[in-house]
Amino acid sequence: MQIKIPVIQVLLGGVSLVLISPSLPARSLSDPGNYDQCVLESMKGITSNRAADQARQFCREKFSEMKLHQADLPPDAFGKLIIHAGFGYGVFSGNIYNGNNDYTVTRITVLLTPGGKTKPAKASLDGKEYDIDLTVPPLTKSALSMPILSDNTQEYLWKVTKASGYRTR
Repeated sequence: MQIKIPVIQVLLGGVSLVLISPSLPARSLSDPGNYDQCVLESMKGITSNRAADQARQFCREKFSEMKLHQADLPPDAFGKLIIHAGFGYGVFSGNIYNGNNDYTVTRITVLLTPGGKTKPAKASLDGKEYDIDLTVPPLTKSALSMPILSDNTQEYLWKVTKASGYRTR
């Protein structure tokens, strides 16, 4: 059975934005068996961040009855995350690769410490932790981004202190 979904295009200042109706299943999902599969299927052909957010929200709602057990990743799973990121123009951004084949990452916590010459012991006292919500299925890569309120700091040291998610298999 194939379900067709109405797609609405809105023209905003010359940029076309595709919206998926949240009341209908995203694309023809052929009844995906789990949240990760739903997200992957829903993202096919999506080119805007807003449409991607709506697709993820649809899958979250669809699989919310499963009550996924989200918790901090165990050390071995945390060690399989590869993050390349940095700070510039008031935004902490980069990408994350989830090298796990059995965990979906739903949040990372980043410790940002002002300055470049702070000693590690002092860094945890002067720094501030930020949570970044995201969805990174097993063995996939995703972008991450978070605005930082400006305090006129030019440079930050950063460290991912923990990650949360759930077991997929």
